[in-house]
Amino acid sequence: MNSDANHSLEAFVERFFASREAVIERHVDGLEVLAPSELADHIGIPSHCRLTVDETSPGHLSVNYGSPLLEKITQTAGDPVSLSMVRLTFHYLKSQGFDRLVNESFTFHGAVVKVDRTAEVMAEYLLLNCRFLAQSDEQKEGLIPLAFNLATGARVGELENMLDGIEKRFEPAGRCNPLDAVKIDAIVQWVQRQAPALIKERIQPFRDSMNRRFNRDVANLEGYYDELKQEMTDALTRAGLSARLVAERKAKIALLPEEMAKKKDDLFKKYSIKVTLDLCGAMLIHTPAVKLFCNASIGRRKKAFTLFYNPIGKSLDPLVCEGCGNISNHIHFCKQMHLLCPQCANNCPACAEGS
Repeated sequence: MNSDANHSLEAFVERFFASREAVIERHVDGLEVLAPSELADHIGIPSHCRLTVDETSPGHLSVNYGSPLLEKITQTAGDPVSLSMVRLTFHYLKSQGFDRLVNESFTFHGAVVKVDRTAEVMAEYLLLNCRFLAQSDEQKEGLIPLAFNLATGARVGELENMLDGIEKRFEPAGRCNPLDAVKIDAIVQWVQRQAPALIKERIQPFRDSMNRRFNRDVANLEGYYDELKQEMTDALTRAGLSARLVAERKAKIALLPEEMAKKKDDLFKKYSIKVTLDLCGAMLIHTPAVKLFCNASIGRRKKAFTLFYNPIGKSLDPLVCEGCGNISNHIHFCKQMHLLCPQCANNCPACAEGS
């Protein structure tokens, strides 16, 4: 693939077909797909075909942003939203060296942290494939994968790219929902917190383009009204104008700033960006993991908390700030020993006390 965007798109397409009992094989020039005939007929492809995944590749069997085939795939993926379930297998799990790994992965300001004990557990991660659409005078669309540890709510970056090469087995999920209403509400809040920053980063070039066009059109508009004002002002010096006509033209000149302001407002609305986010599909990942039972101490104050060692990325999942819910690897503590990100350190939202 030529870019991270293409890789994410290819991974989404691969998961889409895998969750619908298709057989997929990767090639240098795309994906070879053997799909159930009903699925193939629904999205308009042969049951056995090779798909190219590239931003510039044209053609009926090309999947790229804006292509009819991708539109059909995302519609099928999201109506209703399908849930695939996969179970990962690891024949070896890390069993030691966690104290060092914790100190390398986190900065605990003012606290001493130790790992008291560990336990092998089955952890659950939820991978959400979301489609964003940014609309202005033009539009831009793309896919945003969001992965969360279901026990902690910590977002795990790049999890979707780490699944390749891991021994896995897909399990039937159908259209059942193994998540209860409370957990679904929590997931919605996680997405609402995490998605805006990721989308902002993805559409920044698009936003910059709209800003340049807005500033260009505003400059042209201001130049036009400056010239118009000058012409109307010069016209007042012509001989033979009646007092009534002079008064009318002065009144029109006085209205020019208001008229220009309205047109600027129209330009602002034209180039403003509206972003929508839709869920296309979800994957529930069951994997062996290691749960770390930790203790942080500042003088006589102590705080027990847990961490998860994630064998998919061979790393510790981030901690979740107990003040704002965002993830962080730089942890502060208030007087009540809440785990806090740097933004919440001076005034803990959980208890309104600082460190």
